[in-house]
Amino acid sequence: MSTDVCYFRHMKSSIVVAARAKGPLALCKRARSITSRYGLTPGKMDRALHQFAQMLKRFDCGASFPVTTVALQRNSGTIAKYLDQDIEFAVHGYTHVDYTRLGLEEQMIHLRRAREAFASVGLVANGFRSPYLSRGAHLDAAIEAAGFSYVSNQPIMWDVLDADAFVPSTYASYRRAIDFYDPWSASERVSLPQLRDRIVEIPVSLPDDEILIDRLGGGTNGLVAKTWRRILYESYRRGELFTIQLHPERIARCAAALSSVLAEARTLTPAVWLARLDEIAVWWRERTAAVVDVVEAGDGALRLSVAGPPGTTILVRGVGVGESTEPWAEGYLQVKDVTAITIYCERRPFIGVSPDSPPTLADFLRQQGYIVQAAVDERSYAFYLDRTDFTAADESLLLAQIEDADFPLVRLGRWPDGARSALAVSGDIDALTLWDYGLRFLGK
Repeated sequence: MSTDVCYFRHMKSSIVVAARAKGPLALCKRARSITSRYGLTPGKMDRALHQFAQMLKRFDCGASFPVTTVALQRNSGTIAKYLDQDIEFAVHGYTHVDYTRLGLEEQMIHLRRAREAFASVGLVANGFRSPYLSRGAHLDAAIEAAGFSYVSNQPIMWDVLDADAFVPSTYASYRRAIDFYDPWSASERVSLPQLRDRIVEIPVSLPDDEILIDRLGGGTNGLVAKTWRRILYESYRRGELFTIQLHPERIARCAAALSSVLAEARTLTPAVWLARLDEIAVWWRERTAAVVDVVEAGDGALRLSVAGPPGTTILVRGVGVGESTEPWAEGYLQVKDVTAITIYCERRPFIGVSPDSPPTLADFLRQQGYIVQAAVDERSYAFYLDRTDFTAADESLLLAQIEDADFPLVRLGRWPDGARSALAVSGDIDALTLWDYGLRFLGK
């Protein structure tokens, strides 16, 4: 295939995908706004990144910025300024294309070249987020083969918008985004990382800045702050993860909203863990691999010890504990500063699982921090599961069944140091200059 034909194919594909995502009218409006967000040099983006970094520093908060590799290569000096400011740069594709439109071999070539290019400028690329949040089985295989440790492609939509507050045409633009991204619904699925083989999948929350500002006109009416604070409260109530998506070029319009959310998160007790995506991936992998040892201690007592990463926390409810505890949340006590405890309970305060249950059940429970034991005698356990099948659609219902009950339970905290929920700030860098933005339509 000639170079001209290849460029035409990429340009046509990029325009088609963008039009499908935003709609033709919105795409035209987007084109007009580009010049206000980018310049011929990376100066505008540099100022946006500086403003972003200063705000993060105020709240002792890091961030993850997936950046398109070719844009990084053209502007590595600008990116280098922020390497020591608690900011992670992940891969946002080698070029800004819909990766589901590429074959597996071409995907693998792109991802390998991306990691090599990051390494050439002194960056370790641990994470990947697709342009357009595109995802598919072949892409998952390519991401794992390329050696990434996490991916953040799966959108999850939180039901926090008041549909009646928008005129029909505006709300139709929002619905177009839903149709395009095909997100999970937070009312049906959990917003939590998932360890799949060697990759941690970290969901990204919607509505994001693009939906709230470009589609719903939320730049000056407080909509962004209101929406994100609602997600914060709901994710906190559920003990889950809120991954903010805020493109750095919009920081000026979203600074007040982001500041409001981070300030509120810092006031909550138990805490919200503010972390980068790479930190979340490492924690989720290591805490899931924590080894829990339980032995008989005589007189009906059990001695439980945990070998896990720093920050591992033991939570208990409805059991006697030989060590000091303090109130946590939702009826739990947090064991203070130890990873070995003596517990007193008539039945084992863990989750017994029938050996006939599918392995996905025990795997999911362990990833949440529950102590799971394969057992045939359900009478020995405070809670016992014997299921013939278990799918992703069952996850949130099972968690509600466990957490809304009052049976005795000992478990590991989902997040480090007794945090109740987690919040990650992320923002895709599609381009740093107008040249970058224009070249992406040529697949460059």
